[in-house]
Amino acid sequence: MTRIKYTGSCVCGKTVYEAYDLKDVSYCHCKQCRNMTGHHMAACQAERGNIKIKGLVKWFYTHENSRHGFCNNCGSQMFWQNDNRPTISVTAGSLDDSKGLKIIHHIFIEEKGSYYEISQNEKQYVGYKNNSTVYD
Repeated sequence: MTRIKYTGSCVCGKTVYEAYDLKDVSYCHCKQCRNMTGHHMAACQAERGNIKIKGLVKWFYTHENSRHGFCNNCGSQMFWQNDNRPTISVTAGSLDDSKGLKIIHHIFIEEKGSYYEISQNEKQYVGYKNNSTVYD
């Protein structure tokens, strides 16, 4: 089976990564992600063993077991991780090339900002995809 390789970096280039077999883009509208990004988070998951990070990452816990990773030099937000899950997410904006990826769904939609709408053509979940109500 052919593995698909993606690369990404921060603004200053001191933190870079290689990720294999990323899942499609998920938009998270939770309050934590909105506070961290200024809007909603756009991220792609990879199994932890499928990502290699070079450079210094500063991790900040926003909630129990939930942390965001930033370049230690320029502060670019690049990663999100839940300590209880086997995956790590990379921010879609940090990818050098996102070819082949598409939006798969929106999560935590009840926490979204009131100044924008989500397309009714995209899957929407109240919480995480695996344990919440879906709106099609």
